Amino acid sequence: MERRSKLMKALVVKQYGRTDILEFIDRDVPKPCPDQVLIKVKAASINPRDWLLMRGLYPFKRLAEPFPITLGSDMSGTVEAVGDKVRGVKIGDDVFGMQPIRGKFGAFAEYAAIRESAVAVKPTSISHAEAAAMPCAGMTSYQTLHNLAKLKPEETILINGASGGVGSYAIQMAKAQGAHVIAVCGPRNIELCKRLGADDVINYETENFEIHTAKYDIVYDVIGRSNFKKSRPALKKRGRYITTIPSLGTALSAVWSKLAALNPFGKQQTAHLVLVKPRRADLAAMVNIAVEGKLRSLIDSEYPFEQAAAAFEKSQSWRAKGKIILRISD
Repeated sequence: MERRSKLMKALVVKQYGRTDILEFIDRDVPKPCPDQVLIKVKAASINPRDWLLMRGLYPFKRLAEPFPITLGSDMSGTVEAVGDKVRGVKIGDDVFGMQPIRGKFGAFAEYAAIRESAVAVKPTSISHAEAAAMPCAGMTSYQTLHNLAKLKPEETILINGASGGVGSYAIQMAKAQGAHVIAVCGPRNIELCKRLGADDVINYETENFEIHTAKYDIVYDVIGRSNFKKSRPALKKRGRYITTIPSLGTALSAVWSKLAALNPFGKQQTAHLVLVKPRRADLAAMVNIAVEGKLRSLIDSEYPFEQAAAAFEKSQSWRAKGKIILRISD
């Protein structure tokens, strides 16, 4: 007699739409591929990519699985099974990570299969909620500051959208590197940004950083309310504008910047678009900064798995201070 597959609860969409189309269904627990681990998910965090996919607006939606799509990319939990080629983690390890763009999402479920290269071991000093908050938002800022911007201790960085998930990590990481940090946020989040380590804070309701002249080595725009053209007056020579928000204009500016960089005698300002990639080394590096006490996850709120629709609504409001967590299991 054929053995029945084990079932799990998963949050899915069967068509594109708003939060009213979110649905819990029973699905087969995935079997890990040779290079994957199976995680019993304890906590997961919501990213804009999740509700953009829900609404059919995610740029890489064609890479997601066919309907019904299990949402979610960031997770933390315990390894339940490993593929034949897995060597770096073992059954029983607590790990956290992020599905690659081609990873078919899947974090908003009781179990998720994910590549070993996209997870790292979670220290006992960090909770599952704190770990689940880190991967997408934290690695976005880590890869921006360390790999793309190559931020130097003496440089000045302006972070536009500093009180959100990506921005809150950026403030802390930039300070850990010894940079001078300017945070841009609304009046309700000024003290929060200062507590995270910002040297100065700009209230966007009363001041426009774009009219400043040659003040910043880097403008890191994590909310998309500016662009390269508007930010150029505020950038120093060889200043870098970096955004997490893809657009045709940013893509064209980035291509132009790469061509301009071929001139060894130029002192051009440049534009860049960061697309986060899950890397175990970057996850481990972030955790080391956290263990040293220089980085913490800013968690806006936690919701039981059953209240996922409310969590999605909060995320779409753009009013969250830090990350929104779904508690998947005990």
